[in-house]
Amino acid sequence: MQTWILQSAPREAEAATALNTSVFNLAIALGALFGGLVVDAATLTAALWVGAAVGLLTTLTVWRTRGAAG
Repeated sequence: MQTWILQSAPREAEAATALNTSVFNLAIALGALFGGLVVDAATLTAALWVGAAVGLLTTLTVWRTRGAAG
């Protein structure tokens, strides 16, 4: 991911790296937040199923987007 970001903004490497790091940390924080909310509202197993569903949706989105771009 970082390679793609740096290739898309070669003259702004520092800003691109900072943005990549910020988004990466935000994703970790949001995953922990929503995972904790699911565990509090349901069960640990439910959190795993929600994670699997989000992973599947992400995979399908990337697959579809790459197919449209190619």
